[in-house]
Amino acid sequence: MKKRIVVLGSTGSIGKATLEVIEKQSDSMEVYGLACKDNVELFSAQLAKWKPRYASLFDASREHEVPFGDAEKLGGLAGIKKMVRTDADIIVNALPGSIGLEPTLEALRSGKTVALANKESLVMAGRLITKLIRETPAKLIPVDSEHSALYQLLNTNDGAEIETLYITASGGPFRKATKEELRKVRPDEAMKHPTWKMGKKITLDSATLANKGLEVIEARWLFGLDHQRIKVLIHPESIVHGMVELRDGSILAYLAHPDMRIPISFALNEGVRTKLPFGKVKLATLRKLTFSAPDVERFPALKLAYDALDIGDSAPIVFNAANEVAAAAFMEGRIRFTDIARLIDEALTRHTRIEKIEDEQIIWEVHRWAMHYVMQRLRRSID
Repeated sequence: MKKRIVVLGSTGSIGKATLEVIEKQSDSMEVYGLACKDNVELFSAQLAKWKPRYASLFDASREHEVPFGDAEKLGGLAGIKKMVRTDADIIVNALPGSIGLEPTLEALRSGKTVALANKESLVMAGRLITKLIRETPAKLIPVDSEHSALYQLLNTNDGAEIETLYITASGGPFRKATKEELRKVRPDEAMKHPTWKMGKKITLDSATLANKGLEVIEARWLFGLDHQRIKVLIHPESIVHGMVELRDGSILAYLAHPDMRIPISFALNEGVRTKLPFGKVKLATLRKLTFSAPDVERFPALKLAYDALDIGDSAPIVFNAANEVAAAAFMEGRIRFTDIARLIDEALTRHTRIEKIEDEQIIWEVHRWAMHYVMQRLRRSID
């Protein structure tokens, strides 16, 4: 039988890449369900092409704009959660932002295999998610290229040998910018990522290095390693996606062409590698591979992510929520590029610290507090 795959966030960059992978491996996979946030035009085209059994639009108020055809219509967040409880085999969660958390939890509680591209799930609920994985038949496979690289490297090694994990970052479009230049960055400039073609939010997060901070938090929960042993390296060539340093000082590296369809295929095939037409690393043509430490003075969001992990479970939730609100404000032209990290820092300083959280209700309470705090702070700044 073909694997029945549900794609949450089907109109985003990861969702579209996932559908390309399924199309290339249609002899073993089928699109069983599609869900998107609000891109009605593209979603309609996807439903017409793939004819899934289930379909859900997060913005249920716009369902009348979508020709669902023979697909069973499951509207809003409740519909998405119902979709992941069906007899699908793999749930690809590529929903943007914190809206992706509840579908992840629902899928894991249902014992599903989750191909996770939604960073916020582990950032907000890492302790709860790891508990669910221990207690259910559920399986979680990371889709991010960096986490996929580390997942594959760690599966070949005894955990006791691991000294340090390295996550790489391209450095974004402002890698060489001065502090003063960063203050003057415009939203359109922040959208010019040197390597990847992604959605607006993740592209901006890559420019501030907040995205790399989120990835460090993810890695802490994915691999169960103290965050001080998870390091970030700037690697502009984007060929090495992750490295593992072993206790004898040797380092194992994962190299791949910078194409998200490669880790997506690995996840959909549940760790079985297949021949892909998406591009290869041509070692003979590589002129150089360079690495450097990130400058957390110019890009403080990365340091704030480490600070959040030092504080306890509440702080990564605050980091994520504050970043969501501040990033949106920057894209709307309301604050400076450098104000994003400043607002995250303020929220982390002001919030009530909670060391351990396994209660979903408390997670959302902390999330809402942080969003409200930054929104109020923005109103005071404008006034």
